[in-house]
Amino acid sequence: MIKILKLAALSGMFTLAAGLAHAACTTEIAKDDLTDEQAAELYACIEGKLLEGYNKSGKAEAAAYRDWFMPSTTPFISATHGNRFVNHYINDIGRDAYMSFNEDDLVMPVGSIAVKESYTINKKGKVRRGPLFIMEKVAAGTFPDSDDWKYTTIIPNGKILGETGTDTAKKQKFCHDCHEAVLEGQDAMFYPDEDYRAFFRSEEHTSELQSRISSR
Repeated sequence: MIKILKLAALSGMFTLAAGLAHAACTTEIAKDDLTDEQAAELYACIEGKLLEGYNKSGKAEAAAYRDWFMPSTTPFISATHGNRFVNHYINDIGRDAYMSFNEDDLVMPVGSIAVKESYTINKKGKVRRGPLFIMEKVAAGTFPDSDDWKYTTIIPNGKILGETGTDTAKKQKFCHDCHEAVLEGQDAMFYPDEDYRAFFRSEEHTSELQSRISSR
């Protein structure tokens, strides 16, 4: 999935859409009017610096998340993350549960980690790097005030803005205040809009299908 996203983004280096100035990481097109392909092109322009900044944090998740599964097919605007464009990743522990898109009784396993990298377009049309948002499901009773979710925000220069369980925890309270809206039924996990959801078939589902085929 990551390779697909990169190929879609990098294709713009050769055939740019009208209104984009790729080398300068700028666009004349309003953020809300960008096509998915144009948004991916602009992401490609700042991708290297984005990752470089996050890695300065020293957080293991910042170095690892690019190898995780992407529940979304392309960058999309997330209203719950300041109307920034985000790319969404989830680790192997949480992948199957999350990709069920269960809205009734989802329970994310302990150790699940969801990450969103972000960027935006300012009023002058310049691409700006955004924070890295991290959610981790921890053991029951660890952080009761956030329903055992640990939140971390890393700003583009690598500084940790806030982290649950530290002296900067108050800066993360707004994260759970927002995610609490889907606590019941979705275990505080938001999902991408259906148009942006990646196709995924769990190992259990694959095994079931194979059994049905072999029994015919």
